[in-house]
Amino acid sequence: MSTPISTPISTTRAARSLGIALALASADPVALAHAPRLTLLVPVAAVAAAWWASPVVADRPVRHSWAWGAQLSRHRNTVFAAGCVLLAAASSPPLWLAACVTALLLGYLLLADAVAAGPAGARQWRSRAVPAAAYGASALVLLAAFAPVGGVTWGRLVAALAVVGSAVVAGLALWSRGIDPP
Repeated sequence: MSTPISTPISTTRAARSLGIALALASADPVALAHAPRLTLLVPVAAVAAAWWASPVVADRPVRHSWAWGAQLSRHRNTVFAAGCVLLAAASSPPLWLAACVTALLLGYLLLADAVAAGPAGARQWRSRAVPAAAYGASALVLLAAFAPVGGVTWGRLVAALAVVGSAVVAGLALWSRGIDPP
């Protein structure tokens, strides 16, 4: 059993709206304009998944089942975010669309964390430093992903710095919540 913590209707609507926008952007609507009709099922499935999975799960587990359905329901926000990343990575979106997906994904993850973590998540959201650092690290990773590295020796250095920057931001986010990183 779990004791659900109610989330306001406005939070559910905000998460669902962000999730649907993220799913549609991840499906690369520009490339779908010239795709076969069967491929149009991808954004329809993505929107259906967003409708179900994007509202924030704010349950505090008392006892939990290890059944696949129960685990999927409990971790649907994480599965949804990872699925959007995989969907976006399956195509080669232009830089502007990748930036939109990155911004939407980060906005969704920050909202989900602020709602699900309770007061600690709200403090993190109000601090402004953590979201700013998260967006900065995401921009650095996005730029590193689109950097022309063919035949360039410094490409690995840029990628390594992007990964280190992301790890530092994740560590700061965990540290500000009082959680020891693994």
